[in-house]
Amino acid sequence: MQVQAMAKQKAERNGKMERVGDIFAHALKEMKIGREFKQHLVVYQWQELVGRDIASHARAVKLEFKKLFIRTSHPAWAEQLKYMEYEIKQKINSHFGEELVQELVFTSQPGWRMPEENTLYKEDESRHLGKQLKKVQLSDQEMQDIRARCSGIEDEAMRSAAVRLGCNVHRMLHYRRQNYWHPCAGEGCGSICPPDEEYCYSCKRRIREEKAAKIQQLLLDMPWAKYGDILQEMQCSQQEFQDQRLILLQRLAGRVDYGDVDSIEAKTLVMLYRSLPPEQLSDEVVKKTMSRLRCDVRYVPKQRAGGGKAPSKEAGK
Repeated sequence: MQVQAMAKQKAERNGKMERVGDIFAHALKEMKIGREFKQHLVVYQWQELVGRDIASHARAVKLEFKKLFIRTSHPAWAEQLKYMEYEIKQKINSHFGEELVQELVFTSQPGWRMPEENTLYKEDESRHLGKQLKKVQLSDQEMQDIRARCSGIEDEAMRSAAVRLGCNVHRMLHYRRQNYWHPCAGEGCGSICPPDEEYCYSCKRRIREEKAAKIQQLLLDMPWAKYGDILQEMQCSQQEFQDQRLILLQRLAGRVDYGDVDSIEAKTLVMLYRSLPPEQLSDEVVKKTMSRLRCDVRYVPKQRAGGGKAPSKEAGK
């Protein structure tokens, strides 16, 4: 078969045989099948992935940022599945040919419910989604486009499977639009969002990362800035400000040698830690603050010339 020939060719290059599933996953990746659809499949195929026994006591709720949220019927089941976390992650990732899941998050809190706006699909829809998707009719043009995108796959069985998957992707898009999903407000983003969301999950993550980078840059420009000062430049919560300030403190502390009180980075670290403007810095203030930082911030000693390391805390006592 063509698939076996492909595996043999890849084996000659890599020195080992490759599974047919890996080749199929690579073909899907080349077709640019959306990761969001695979995230849905993890939830939709949960029972198939973990078995009927586990699925009867634990339900996959959503997959977001490589975290799979699982609701259990009892705390004992959450504890049991924690011991199986590695096995479950490996089974899911192997099934889809890529790392979709890095962490499992369990909950068994009585009366707990995932907020509707954060779920990928409503509970009643997820139960009957397969039947609903079959009712969605694709146009002749859509079918031609899907077949054209899959035409490069030589093996007939693999090509047919790819066409079916492509059809499901398009049916899902139609189904969501019928249920009032709307285009993401992110610039240049082609995804669609649930009715109560302005941005898709990827754009929300990008916005958070951009905000974090902007807070850090403001703190680098004005290390003495307090939360009120940052608010004059941009909108952020106090928790967001504190989180980025701590990250920046740790980063700077890793760049400063033990005992350094003269470098720009050391003085920037002191201003950031104590929210002091440059005119209030003195040699005494810098020395005392750097001494306090030995206990409050984790130092990562730099490698010195000749292979030696910076003195440890005990050595300075």
